[in-house]
Amino acid sequence: MDIDSHLTHPVIARIRAALHPIEITGGEDEICREGQRRAAVLIPLIPREAGFTVLLTKRPETMRNHPGQISFPGGGVEAQESARDAALRETHEEVGIAPSRVKLIGRLDSFNAVSDYRVTPFVGIIDPRVTLTLQTSEVAEAFEAPLAFFMDPDNHKPREVTYKTKKLRLWDMPYDEPGGPQRNIWGMTAMMLYHLYQRAYLGQFEHPDVG
Repeated sequence: MDIDSHLTHPVIARIRAALHPIEITGGEDEICREGQRRAAVLIPLIPREAGFTVLLTKRPETMRNHPGQISFPGGGVEAQESARDAALRETHEEVGIAPSRVKLIGRLDSFNAVSDYRVTPFVGIIDPRVTLTLQTSEVAEAFEAPLAFFMDPDNHKPREVTYKTKKLRLWDMPYDEPGGPQRNIWGMTAMMLYHLYQRAYLGQFEHPDVG
């Protein structure tokens, strides 16, 4: 089945209507403070018989930054590269999904992460027939979890933290993988999923900057 055939699915139609256009024309992704770098990620949605799933990756425990954390494919934007192209390139490099197997449907607001990145999240539908090839230096494993789980407010566990004297509300989304371990989706990954929920199901959006 062609990827475009999923664009009319009620869930995807609802999400598409809540997202910004793919192309960035107003410079929203540009750095806004000294020492900051641009980054982009992809929130990959995969159509399955039981419903859409979200593809997530786990960082190796040996990584210097955020070891073992659940994340989306993504990384820094290179010179003369658009945020869109960076999200697709990083997805190809990290999990082996070629850009031709991704149908971007929109993006969330760019935001300032605590790691001195200006991050732009894109949302895309993935061809369900793809075979993943993991870049093991950056991805220890990849797994899928139901999109419906993340769009259910009962699964959003708020947590208050203080970062550089600033009080922040973060979200934990602990997911019990059937026949597998509990995966705690938290930090920036959970924040992006929560903002996707806000836009698509509440029609509102709080400012996403966390640092």
